[in-house]
Amino acid sequence: MCGIFGFLGKKYKENKVDLIVMKNSLNHRGPDHFDFFSLDIDKEYSFNLGHVRLSIIDTSSAGNQPMHSQSGRFTIVFNGEIYNFLDIKKELEIKTPQILWKGSSDTEVLLAGLELFGLQECINKLVGMFALSIWDNELQKLFLVRDRIGEKPLYYGYQGDQLIFASELKAFEVHSCFEKDLNIDAAVGFLLRSSVPQNLSIYKNIYKVIPGTILEFDLDTIQKQSLPKPIVYWSLVDIVKELEKNNFKGTYKEAKEKLEQLLIQAVKNQSISDVPLGAFLSGGVDSSLVCAILKKYVKSNLHTFTIAMPKPGQNESLHAEKVANSLGTIHKSKELNTNEIISRLDEILNYWDEPFADSSQIPTFFVSELAKKEVTVSLSGDGADEFVYGYSDHTIYDKYKKFKILSKLGIGVFFGFIMKFDLFRKLSFLNRIQNFLSLTTILNNCKNLNEAHAEWRNKFRNTPLPLKSNLIPLADGFLKIKYLGFNFAGYYDALAYLPDDILVKVDRAAMAVSLESRAPFLDHRVLEFLISLPKEFKYEKNITKRILKDILYDYVPKSIVDRPKQGFSIPLTFWLRNDLKDWGLKIIEQIPFDSAFWDRKLIFKMWDEHQEHRVDHTERIWNILLLESFFKRKKMLHYSG
Repeated sequence: MCGIFGFLGKKYKENKVDLIVMKNSLNHRGPDHFDFFSLDIDKEYSFNLGHVRLSIIDTSSAGNQPMHSQSGRFTIVFNGEIYNFLDIKKELEIKTPQILWKGSSDTEVLLAGLELFGLQECINKLVGMFALSIWDNELQKLFLVRDRIGEKPLYYGYQGDQLIFASELKAFEVHSCFEKDLNIDAAVGFLLRSSVPQNLSIYKNIYKVIPGTILEFDLDTIQKQSLPKPIVYWSLVDIVKELEKNNFKGTYKEAKEKLEQLLIQAVKNQSISDVPLGAFLSGGVDSSLVCAILKKYVKSNLHTFTIAMPKPGQNESLHAEKVANSLGTIHKSKELNTNEIISRLDEILNYWDEPFADSSQIPTFFVSELAKKEVTVSLSGDGADEFVYGYSDHTIYDKYKKFKILSKLGIGVFFGFIMKFDLFRKLSFLNRIQNFLSLTTILNNCKNLNEAHAEWRNKFRNTPLPLKSNLIPLADGFLKIKYLGFNFAGYYDALAYLPDDILVKVDRAAMAVSLESRAPFLDHRVLEFLISLPKEFKYEKNITKRILKDILYDYVPKSIVDRPKQGFSIPLTFWLRNDLKDWGLKIIEQIPFDSAFWDRKLIFKMWDEHQEHRVDHTERIWNILLLESFFKRKKMLHYSG
């Protein structure tokens, strides 16, 4: 795990200074080594490349980057890991027995693969998480490549006369050509989704490389400052369409055995490391299964880590401890207190270089910090939920036709009425029922699952956006999403929620403390097999994650892990009315009455409704607070003066 950065454009004197300040902005991603590479392409243009390294595989200088291929054709900087590099290495040695290795890193294998197989064939062979910048000296072209699901971040865009790219926006912000212009569309999209969606960034003219794609830049592209069409080497949409037609034909027992073998192989591959390795353990199905396989097949002295949240938040540490005791791991748990969290809140939020409002980022940061004290690499259970009915709304979508009648009977209207009374609002189970009925109403009013899922993920679906009226239409671009024909909502989450939220959360939280996080469920061979399985293997008789649970029960007693999904949860609703009330009020009070962005009156209406327990606006207020605090931190909009 590392940080990469660079720029391609007209020559200028300050290029070395820009490389240094970009490197400094990304030190947390790679504290072990850094280096640069600069190349004069012709009399007018130059290419500059940088890398900060968190040494994981081959910690010697032979693994340092930027690295050049043996012929000198390719130069690479690379963030991530290639988990099957030993298999590729064997293939290379068979086809080119004369090959001589300088070290034992996956980067060197990747470069040799580029020379022998060519770019696209080589990328197709990779199993891993990666963001690559590859300079082809023969073709005089730059290639930016991102892994299939989007585990590793990679931003790019024209600033001044330079094409700049980097692992994080922090590196753009310190470059001398940086233009700090707000992307209004991205800001509106953030309010709706709690993260900056799609290929956008919070800054104008800076974008994310789309997962599963390659971008190709030559000098003509740079001179015209045009954006190349992404070359797709892996598409979830295409995979789903193909595997739903050619799905798994074996028995449930055969599927269970094959999936277990795929997971064992994924865990083994992701356990290759020359530094200490452990795992996050929440006590839920996914992380427990990863830890169980890791403990049995790879690491007998496994270190596991979890966080205990303060009341009234959900505390999974007791469940995690039971699983750890059953597996026999060396388990560490940290009990957080409210004062510690709140005192470090601004520090933690600053690790995300654009607005990000998934509040589980807070416990994810703390568990990463805890793990870093013992290990440099930690495996996690992320990535399974989207493919095995892991979220509560997935099962409702699946049988929405049965629930349409509830909407027609007016039960939702009835609950809307009784929830106006304080007595009922304080009953959490009634809030859950109201959310359930809200989803059935959405399903009843929408034409298809695609439309319904976009509306459900809209944080302001029942509340006016607190924006100036001229900005409201911008929301349509995020709600009217292209119809893809999926018959399972999880695939929409895998396209958007997973790369835009979950993976951003884990990457920034872990990298903030120089920890590498790996997710065996995101091995694309595991995902493709899960997609190929019949629905009843994953969800049957109200049992979600059926096949994963049945594999897990062979490792851990059912009584320990058979419980409702929780996930990391902080008591945000309570805090916004108590511990964070003054903090939040101070932020919104600084919004000017003549703001060109916000509808200040609507914001205070929502704030008052939340404080008086009339409406639970937790997620909406949190999004507003984090976006406004971002404006202040970056001196944008009304803070620019």
